[in-house]
Amino acid sequence: MIALGETGGAAMSRFRPQVERYASARVAANAQAHGLSGAPEYDEAVRDRAVFSVEAGLSFFHTHAEGVGLILFFASTIVASAVPWRRVRAAFYWALTSSALFPLGYLVYAAAVLEAGRDAGTEFAERWVLTPLGSAAILGLVGLAVVLAFRKPME
Repeated sequence: MIALGETGGAAMSRFRPQVERYASARVAANAQAHGLSGAPEYDEAVRDRAVFSVEAGLSFFHTHAEGVGLILFFASTIVASAVPWRRVRAAFYWALTSSALFPLGYLVYAAAVLEAGRDAGTEFAERWVLTPLGSAAILGLVGLAVVLAFRKPME
């Protein structure tokens, strides 16, 4: 995930004009989903907001892929060495591994904004991808903190 984040950041800076053109073309192709009216001033503002949302999604993917990957790597290492119960370890691994996909939710966000419109795309990505995967990360990290706080020291 970290490598994808790095690659995504490099591609985003290198291909920014192409991303902007593609996003504008997808907004025009999905005019009804974006609520384009045919009035140039209004449509330009709608298109600019949608393109900004796509670029924000790509940028969030870049930053979250780098940061979340490191956090989950270190948390998984702590789980392996500090959680003595096999089933609890398995539950933490499940939560942390599934939450490693969280940054990909921002790619879903960017694509959904283009295809379904800004509001509907944002709602879709938040409801079906970002919230479940983010909740898994929170559950895994908070659970790990609780186990570390209340476990007996190893001898």
